[in-house]
Amino acid sequence: MKRKNYFHFVVGRAIASLLIGAVCFGLVTLHLSNMYSSMLDRGFEKRDEMMKKLVDGYDEGKYDHTFISIFTNLYTADYIKFSKVGDDGNLETVYETDYNVVPLQDNLHHWYYVTKDPDLLAKGKSSVFLKDENDEWSIEYKKSDEVWKLCELISWNRTLTNGWDLCSMADSYYADKLVCLATDMCGTLNYAQPDIHTYYVEGDVLHVGKVKETGFAYLMDEFGQKAPVKWDFTDPSKADLYKGLDDDNLGGSLYMFPPFKRPDKFLKDNEKIFMGTNVNDIIRAGMEARENEAYAYMVYGNQYDQRYDFRFFVSKENTDSYVKGLITGYSVNGNKYVVEYVMTTAPFLETYRTFLIPFGIVIFVLCMAIALLSAIRPYTQYKKAYENNNFKNNLIDSLAHNMKIPLQILGGYAENLKDVQDGGEKDRYADQILSKTNEMNKDIEAILKTAEKSDRKFVKTSVRTAIAEVAEKAGAEAVIKGDTDIKMDKDYFKTAVFCLIDNALKYKTADSKIEVDITGKGFTFRNKTEAAKFTPGTGLAIAGRIFEQHKLYLKTELKDGVFEARVSKKPAK
Repeated sequence: MKRKNYFHFVVGRAIASLLIGAVCFGLVTLHLSNMYSSMLDRGFEKRDEMMKKLVDGYDEGKYDHTFISIFTNLYTADYIKFSKVGDDGNLETVYETDYNVVPLQDNLHHWYYVTKDPDLLAKGKSSVFLKDENDEWSIEYKKSDEVWKLCELISWNRTLTNGWDLCSMADSYYADKLVCLATDMCGTLNYAQPDIHTYYVEGDVLHVGKVKETGFAYLMDEFGQKAPVKWDFTDPSKADLYKGLDDDNLGGSLYMFPPFKRPDKFLKDNEKIFMGTNVNDIIRAGMEARENEAYAYMVYGNQYDQRYDFRFFVSKENTDSYVKGLITGYSVNGNKYVVEYVMTTAPFLETYRTFLIPFGIVIFVLCMAIALLSAIRPYTQYKKAYENNNFKNNLIDSLAHNMKIPLQILGGYAENLKDVQDGGEKDRYADQILSKTNEMNKDIEAILKTAEKSDRKFVKTSVRTAIAEVAEKAGAEAVIKGDTDIKMDKDYFKTAVFCLIDNALKYKTADSKIEVDITGKGFTFRNKTEAAKFTPGTGLAIAGRIFEQHKLYLKTELKDGVFEARVSKKPAK
């Protein structure tokens, strides 16, 4: 029978563990996906509050308040358009996303808007006090070709994910630790967010010096995954003008966000809704699209919520992005307004890839570890049973082989007995037959006793002590030199030693002693014997098999009247 190895027991358990792991991974992924979609939907819905405040503030004449709201709350939209509805239903644009501006956040209340537009640069700094003189919100328009070029290098990331907006719009973001962790690692910090380290302002120009990539990618760089992305736009001739982040008490880093790209494909696909010029045409196009089920639409009318005149929610997912659009009509104090809002985020797998990949690896490693560990016990039991069975078979083979000589001797005695007439001679042959029969019975009993033992426990024990105990019990005079410790099943080991001593006692000369030399490499039994009298019995075969179970090897030799039984840790050459 071919022996099974450890991996025979691992394979089945590994397959079962991996199937269970795959199910767990799938359930977690499904849960996260549903939670992610729900988070986006609910978070997107919460834009209503910001948009309603925007409309209310504008209707009350708080124009600065309105635009500060746009800049600080809605600036991360890929597209936003705020319009007033005329008496004829035509839309008059109040504000529309300007793609020539790159926002730089000094702190929550202070923003730099970097642009090349001379009309915007002419505005300089615009401030508004929302509550009191200490609650100032301001935007400064600055010019910097260096910043613009830098943003162009990394703007591709904006088409993949708008992680900042993902966090700010999620109503469950701070309530769910798992979402918080996954979003931090996969959303907000997943794209290149350059961190300006040095700069100086000259007139109306913001000059950027050293810039380093931040975010999750940068954190990975710190662990030696790859060289971090660094830029240096320092003008050597004006190096002394550059300041660090804390020199002007800015209150934090200047975080730079890439320029937005206009979602032209989405707007073109829905141009009758989002790019319409008359509110009646927009409502008609939205209702037609809803009836045709072109997209997933949610429509709210006055009968459901008095805040809206109409509301169309459009979402579309493809392999590159997940686009959500919202167009809402409001009535405030008899005036009508329309807010159009479009935002692009990454699909679920794109967003959570850096979370799911390590999670999948952990699940895989865990499953394999469980399979490997759970296979140890059954393999150990199988190995022990296999070795016991193999040992018994070998022992039987040895017994059959080594019984031939004693049986031949018995046969010879029986043949001689038939021809002998003398009563005394007959008695001698009969005694020899009985003696040899008793000897064989003892060997058979020893074999059966050895074969029955299956619960072997190996403990490091002194070889000298074991041999001395056996010699004393057998009444043998043995001269023992040296000592060493080996792992043994003491009773089992002593059975093998007894076989050697018993063999020596049978065939040693009257005046010889049993000599035992023990070294770190093994031990040797030696005694003088009469060559003509010596016949190897089954005891040596039993001893050899037992020693094999202890990873020891027995070799016997008869030379010049001296019998040697050498037991070593390595097979004799």
